[in-house]
Amino acid sequence: MIAVWNPVLAAAVLLGIAGAVLVAGRSAKVRGLGFGCWIIGNLLWLAEGIRAQNGYLVVMFAFYLAMAAIGLKNSAHLARVRREGPCEPGTLK
Repeated sequence: MIAVWNPVLAAAVLLGIAGAVLVAGRSAKVRGLGFGCWIIGNLLWLAEGIRAQNGYLVVMFAFYLAMAAIGLKNSAHLARVRREGPCEPGTLK
């Protein structure tokens, strides 16, 4: 049972759920929005872990934040490759 209403944590929960739904989408833009939701939600959870001095929350959501950032980067890269084609061997776009 939720003892006290916390709007920050409620937002973090909703952003996490929205991110999961959006990341399952077919378009890169929708997936990017999902990773963005996760990044913001994970930042909120990370701040809560720091505020509550809960090392478990800090470690878990710092890791999730890093993975969401990598996912956003990869999603943007894949969208660019689909739009422009693969890069030449030995070069980076």
